[in-house]
Amino acid sequence: AKERAKQLKAVIKEGGKKGVELEGASDMGGLDFFCTSVDTPDGDMEFLKECVSAMNAEPDPSAEERKGGAGHIGKMVFSAGAKQLIMVATVPADKQSKVNAKEWMAHVAASVGGKPVGEQSAAIAHGEADADPDKGKFPIKMKDTALAAGIAYLKEKGCFPEGGDDDDDSDVAFGDDAFDDL
Repeated sequence: AKERAKQLKAVIKEGGKKGVELEGASDMGGLDFFCTSVDTPDGDMEFLKECVSAMNAEPDPSAEERKGGAGHIGKMVFSAGAKQLIMVATVPADKQSKVNAKEWMAHVAASVGGKPVGEQSAAIAHGEADADPDKGKFPIKMKDTALAAGIAYLKEKGCFPEGGDDDDDSDVAFGDDAFDDL
């Protein structure tokens, strides 16, 4: 129990920091949707839910270090563990006309032979995909496939910038790899 409490603290810290990153990207790039992954939950759904909650938390203006602030961004967050890939999608009410979390999750989970699990609604959805080493299905590789599927889904919905267009589009989404070229 002590070990889980220690890991939970790390999970919440990572979520808070990732939330600040997403908020910054949103402010700079007009970002509405995002696909990202986190390390500390290590394929544990309870931890991933806590991590996403920390991302979405209202920042405390009096806190020494800013945390959270990404509640206004639609996001799908992945965590690869040894035995499975887990996923949580959250879409704020004002973005649900563009992207439905339940439909987004169904699409992404299917891309890696996974399935939606637990709560499924327009606002929040959970998914998991089990590893199968005999068939070459490893959670760390499945995460990349799922991330790409999440971004492809956003592109289909017109919520992710296609390469090469210069029009001023406010419906922007980025994945972790979008920052590699900066």
